[in-house]
Amino acid sequence: MKLTIGENIRRFRKKNDLTQEALAECLGVTYQSISRWENGTTYPDLELIPAIAEVLSVSVDELLGMPQIEKEKRAEKTFDELRRECMKRDYDADKIVHLLRDIRRNYLGSDSAWRPWSEGNDRAFRDPKILPEVRLLAEAYLERNPMHPHTIQTMADIEDEEHLPDFLKKHTTSFDCSERALLFRRYLRRGDAEKFEPERRYQLYKAFEGLLYPSNLLKWGESSENKAAADQFMETILSCIRCDAEDDRPDMWVQDRIELGLKSAARLAAGGKLDEAIAKAESVVNLLEETMKITTKVQLPTSCRFLDGMEWSAKESWHTVHNDPDALKERMIFITTTMNGMMTGTCLHPSEHLAALTRKDFDPLRNHPEFEKLCERVKALIVTKPKNT
Repeated sequence: MKLTIGENIRRFRKKNDLTQEALAECLGVTYQSISRWENGTTYPDLELIPAIAEVLSVSVDELLGMPQIEKEKRAEKTFDELRRECMKRDYDADKIVHLLRDIRRNYLGSDSAWRPWSEGNDRAFRDPKILPEVRLLAEAYLERNPMHPHTIQTMADIEDEEHLPDFLKKHTTSFDCSERALLFRRYLRRGDAEKFEPERRYQLYKAFEGLLYPSNLLKWGESSENKAAADQFMETILSCIRCDAEDDRPDMWVQDRIELGLKSAARLAAGGKLDEAIAKAESVVNLLEETMKITTKVQLPTSCRFLDGMEWSAKESWHTVHNDPDALKERMIFITTTMNGMMTGTCLHPSEHLAALTRKDFDPLRNHPEFEKLCERVKALIVTKPKNT
């Protein structure tokens, strides 16, 4: 493969309004060296490549002229390595810092540059040894993608108290003066239903989403009694939300219905109501089986007249559970919608629900003649294949 580094140095130097002399001064070399590089007479020393790329505000791959497909492969490999390391209980902080720096310098323009902010790396990112490099990556990414919600949300969660005010001041607006809040108010006051309705539906959905997970906010899970109360509260809320459901078919709430249904079954089992617990678990398995029949993209009903107009869809997809780069791909159902230009979705993996059935919450049902059959039905839904196929 022919390297076009000389041509690229000239192109990026001019793009940055730098003379050969100015670039030479930044790098600590002579302007004659810059001239020879640009003419293809010589190449820069290997140690200088990262410095040249940084001065010219490009990635090393862009500077070297690497083909885009090859660059994306290298980017995916790096993102996989980052995720793999962040998942470890005893991660290597120095390795994560090196990977984050590599991403910042070389892969900000990758199609997968969103991954660090969406794969659950928060535990590692909070590490004081790692956080400064995460901060630099976030600033660089937000410069390219202003107001990217997942990046801002992640930083708001993990940033230390010292740096948080500066981050919020730079990347958010005060009180309710964000662009979305102002437009929401504008459309409401003007009676512009066409523009107001999509935002109203989005705000209502986010409110419902928050109501369905009070135990996370209030830490009710620390008490079994409070946890049971929270689960029952969520079931009641979900029942009210789905006031217009015509039947038990999959809808936009299918993941919540399955998770809450299993919690209800476990609660019934703990209370000694074994037959009721089995009946509830069977209804959940029926819903899971019905959902896993989906292959091509289908629209899901909202089951709520106040959300009609939201376009939720489901389709078959293959992905590793928990974004584990080394796991097998599992057939799953990807449930998603796009609201105000931002995609929101969830992945329904049968293996996660089988794991729920193996927890100690279901111990009272282990000897029930129907429980093993239900577990086998869920196990039959799990289909895997190697990651690279």
